[in-house]
Amino acid sequence: MEVRPVLEEAVDGPDPAHEERWNGVLRDRLNALSCKTHAFAKTVETWDARVILCWFEHNGLRPHRALRKAGEGLPEGRRDRPRTPAMAIGWTDPIWTWEEFLTFPHHQYLRG
Repeated sequence: MEVRPVLEEAVDGPDPAHEERWNGVLRDRLNALSCKTHAFAKTVETWDARVILCWFEHNGLRPHRALRKAGEGLPEGRRDRPRTPAMAIGWTDPIWTWEEFLTFPHHQYLRG
């Protein structure tokens, strides 16, 4: 059996479903994107901060079921260890907390 594209040539690029999912996450979590809101972002810096917080919460704080990994030595009744996307690609080992994120020392780069 041969698999071939019906309408166009196959594309080796990002899956549009991932982009649409990220757009949905932003609409769900950033009220500045909803219609008729009082929570709009008045400056570029405010918008950037909101998107960064949303990105971190989605990738660093929230474990995803599809990324679970089997493990030993887990609490009773657990077979899988929860993982975030940041853990899956090796950016971090533990699941972060908001306190760890907000108190993490960082450098601020000013636009100029």
